[in-house]
Amino acid sequence: MNRPGTGGMMPGMPGSRKMPGMPGLDNDNWEVPRSRSMPRGDSIRNQGPLLNRPSTVQKASSINTRLLPQGSGAALIGKSALLGTGVPPSRPLSFTPGPAPAQTTPSPKPLIAAPAVAPAPDKPASAPKGNSAELQKKTIALLEEYFGIRILDEAQQCIEELQSPGYYPEIVKEAVNLALDKGTNFVDPLIRLLEHLYTKKIFKTQDLEAGCLLYGALLDDIGIDLPKAPTQFGEIIARLTLLGALRFEAVEEVLKKMEDTFYRKQVFNAVMKTLEANPSGQAILGSQAAVIDACNSLLK
Repeated sequence: MNRPGTGGMMPGMPGSRKMPGMPGLDNDNWEVPRSRSMPRGDSIRNQGPLLNRPSTVQKASSINTRLLPQGSGAALIGKSALLGTGVPPSRPLSFTPGPAPAQTTPSPKPLIAAPAVAPAPDKPASAPKGNSAELQKKTIALLEEYFGIRILDEAQQCIEELQSPGYYPEIVKEAVNLALDKGTNFVDPLIRLLEHLYTKKIFKTQDLEAGCLLYGALLDDIGIDLPKAPTQFGEIIARLTLLGALRFEAVEEVLKKMEDTFYRKQVFNAVMKTLEANPSGQAILGSQAAVIDACNSLLK
């Protein structure tokens, strides 16, 4: 006996006992009667197999998977495959490449416009600054040329082409040394050169005084070979003082650079003699009593 619940035949299956209320109780037709809305025959064939018709599950798969929770897209696709819609399962959502992130290029840093630099005017080639040996060589050459032809403008141009204002005291020292070494006849050309460069504002008072101090420091050695050099040097200082290119106080500073008292006396006596012979010099001496006393104290 096949009883319900004992593992036998289920109610409603062919061959099982019919129970009251079951469909098809009076006949053996156990199939569910078709409804009128279901197509039959050719109409079914014309409409094609139902399996190839899109299902609501497949339509649901067109939902934007990015809006679904993670993993839900794969489950939905799996249902489409189990229902036998004939649509091959798509790749799981986790393997579906998402839209490539927009590559943002870093904005370039704003360029700071460099301040416009005016082009330097073309200048004649000059000796490298700071190269004392080269500067001295050029200085001696231009001084030799000046004492030979004695053209002031050309000498000025040569000095300006050196482009070394810091070297001007050395030029003054070399000019005095070269002139006194050549003899008494070169003192006047030397004074004219220094006066010209001072008037043209090439040399300043500081340059002339510093150059005289440099030469005064060498006079102890130079005086041995050139006995007239101290006297001529004192005359040069006095004439530059009359021109206003030197301060009278520079006389005391020059005397301090020399160690030999004899040379000091020669320089100072030449300065005083030259100034006393000139009315302007006498006025200078009248206003410099304190400096004169300081110089006399250095002669003792």
